[in-house]
Order: sequence, then structure tokens, then C-alpha cells
Amino acid sequence: MNPISVKSLARPRRPLPLPDVLGTVHIPDPLSPGMAGLACYLARRHARVTVSPVQAYLRPELVEQLVRDGTVLRTTAPGTASLIWGGDNTVTHDITSHIAGHGLPMMGYARAVELLAGTAPISIAVAGSHSTTMAAAALTCALVSRDPGWILAEAPRGDSIGYDGGGEVLVVDLCPDSSSHETSPPGWRFRTLGDGLSPTVTLVTAVDAAPPAFWNQEEALDQVEGLARRSDTVVVWAAQPGCQELADRLHRRPGPRVVTVGRSTDMDVQVLGKFWTGDHHRITVQADGERHTFTVPVTGTNDAMAVAAAWAAGWALGVPDQDLVDGLSAFAGVEHSLTQLGSNSGIAVVESRAVHPREIAADLQGARMLTEGAVVAVYEPSGHLRSNAFAGLIAEALGAADQTVLLPVHSTFPRGQNNADGSESILNASSSGTLIRFEPNLHEQGPARLVASLVQQGDLVLTIGSQAARQIGPSLLAALDQPKPVQ
Repeated sequence: MNPISVKSLARPRRPLPLPDVLGTVHIPDPLSPGMAGLACYLARRHARVTVSPVQAYLRPELVEQLVRDGTVLRTTAPGTASLIWGGDNTVTHDITSHIAGHGLPMMGYARAVELLAGTAPISIAVAGSHSTTMAAAALTCALVSRDPGWILAEAPRGDSIGYDGGGEVLVVDLCPDSSSHETSPPGWRFRTLGDGLSPTVTLVTAVDAAPPAFWNQEEALDQVEGLARRSDTVVVWAAQPGCQELADRLHRRPGPRVVTVGRSTDMDVQVLGKFWTGDHHRITVQADGERHTFTVPVTGTNDAMAVAAAWAAGWALGVPDQDLVDGLSAFAGVEHSLTQLGSNSGIAVVESRAVHPREIAADLQGARMLTEGAVVAVYEPSGHLRSNAFAGLIAEALGAADQTVLLPVHSTFPRGQNNADGSESILNASSSGTLIRFEPNLHEQGPARLVASLVQQGDLVLTIGSQAARQIGPSLLAALDQPKPVQ
């Protein structure tokens, strides 16, 4: 094992140069994945950052953090600015038209991250078709002895979603859902994953279909391999979809150093155990014949493995083992990832931010670990395009719940502009008979009351989604105090 030298990590802090094009920016869709983290990071780098307060009421805590970190809420772009687009909110097309009409720069999340990572002496990219969020957030704690900066899709619990550290390390979540929603500015073309980015370390969490970012696994393999070959070291979470195929491709011809992490004995970093205590996972890893154990408050098996993958990425970078253990021992999990909102009448309400079908299945498995009662899911599909493409896999994943209330699709396109309604496709693909489609005309009391009518003491409700589903949690806790309607 020849780890990357960490001498550069110990050098005195030098302010990183900020690319001119990012000195003054406007972000019209701060609720799209990764965009709030980017805004906070840029503001902490002393850029002038404005964000549109579009639907800010959906995430008031996120808006508070944006303002606290130095961004300004404005409905229009400032005088001279670049516009950074995450791919959501069609109502901001007037802003994009203004920017284009004045010849100002316009770019996506991916390009902005590439430019920023290029200014950092050491960059770590977390990439894949899914499961990047937990691994990227855990890395910020694994590397805490090196004062990293980070740009994330979701914040480590109790911490910032974007941060400029005191060291020379930058962790970026390449967020497969960013810059790839159903709507985009006129003439927009999506970039190849990590095009223009040459990370010191790339942690690959999964290589699978994830439309519209990757329409099939072969496309995902091609794009992730391209990023991997521009990296010094690639850490591969071996048991995840497509990761073994990626490792095989990388070994066929000279390229980056490959580090594998997983359960089997031939892994460079072997995960020896993931013991669930009822509140925490106790994880034991082995590398170079040395064993290390740390405890993290994450629930699902998949989340525990994501934290182990973060340990492996830090190890591949050459960070001392004990520093990694100490850092991860302070990791508190990720906001909105199997986070318990509260309980009422003996019924727990937990929220999930899962998007990909494999993430949905993993979080439902994690929810089962939190209760001996029934698990009722509240699922808000993300985009008609994605929901139609994944209808069968989503229905299969939701089959792990005892019952699921299916909400309308969160989409920036009205239903009439799509070939099929995503919710209807999922309902048609389900053979379990456990999906209940919420329809306002039939369920006049609202989704929270519908869910409350399905649960009893000892059950758990898992809300899955980023918009309406996230709003249901507090309403449901209040609705559980009310008597159930007579059947």
C-alpha cells in the first residue's frame, strides 16, 4: 500500500483562488440537490451570492442556513453575475432569459463544482448513480483532522451543507440528481459526469441506471469510468450495482490506483461487521492487517456500508487510521436520512430523502429496524420521466412496506406535457395491492389524515420525498391526536 502523501495537507492555510466567473453568482433554484451546499460554500469563499426565494417555505431551515452563511434572497439576478442552474423550478425561466439576453455566463451545478475543485490542492469526488449523500457527508467527519471544505446535497446532522474549511481538501458530492431534472433552460445540454474534473480521490458508490442522468447501466459505466480514469485513486464500494464491472474495466489497462471496500476477504478495506445496537451501528473495518471499530448513529445496513466506504476513501488518501476513527465517531448522520421527526400515540414518524429505487428499498429496510409494528410509507415520486422509467422497480421497492400512500408526482412539468402520469405508472406496476393513491377529490381531509387512518400504536410512518412528503411529517404528528374517521 502506497498512500498518497499527506505532507501537502499539513502546509499553512493559503486562501484558495476563486474563479472570476464565480465571484458574483445568482442561484435560481436553491432547493435542487447540491445547490444550497454550493451557495453556502461560495458565500464562505466571499463570493457575492444571491438566491431566489422560490418555495422557500418548503425548507425554512435551509433558507435560514443560506442567509446565515452570507447569501442574499432576491427574486432577480444582481447587476453582473453568473447564473448557476440546478435543473428545477420552471418559474425561473424569466431569470435565465434575462441572463442570456445580457450575455452573462450560465452554467450548471456540475460545471461550478468542477471549477471550484480545480482550485483545491486535494479534491475528493463522491460519484455514482445513487447512495452518494451518506458517503459524502461521512467523509466530512472522517477528514476532520485535515479541515476539509465541502459541497453536499444534504448536511451532516447539526452541521452546514456547504463549508470552506481551513485546510486544502475539498469534498464534493456530484449528486446524480443535480442538473438532470425534467426541465432546464432553453437549449440546455447536460454535461458528462465530472467532465473537467480530475480528483485526487474518487469514491464510487454505485454504477446503475438512473434516468435521466444515466439511461442504462452501460451509459453509467462509461461516464463513471471516464471520471475514474481522470482520478489519481478510485475507491470502489464493491458490492454495489455495477461496481465490480467498473473495477474490472479499470484493471484491464493501466490507469488510476483502485481501492476496493466491501465484505469479502479480497477487499483492500474489508468490512468485518456491522452490528446494530438498536440505536447505532458498530462498524469494524480491516486494512493492512489492522482492525478498527467505530460507532455511528445510522440505521440502515446500506447507510452503515456508506460510512465504511467513507473510511476507505480517507484511508486511500493516507489519513492516519486513528484520525479516521476519531472523526467518524463524531459523525451524527445526515439530515432527512432516516431522521425521526417525533412520535405521537405510540406511532413514530421518520423521514427519508431516497430517490433511486435501491435507496427506497434500503431505507424501508432501515425503517423495519426501528419498529416491531407495521411500516406505512408515504411516497412522493420525483419527476414523471424518472417515475415512468423506474415504475416497476419503485413498485417493487415499495412492496417492502405494509402499505404505501402514493402522493402526486413532484414535477416542474404539468401532467399534460408528459406521455404518462408517473404515479399511475407506479400504481399499475404494483401487484402487491398495498399502494393507495392519494387523490384530493376523494380524500378531502388531506394526506396526513389518510395516513393517520392506516396506523395504530407501535407502527412507523416513513415519509419519502423532498417536497410534499417532507411537509406531511409535522401535519401527521398533529393528525395522530385526532380521532380516526368512522369506516
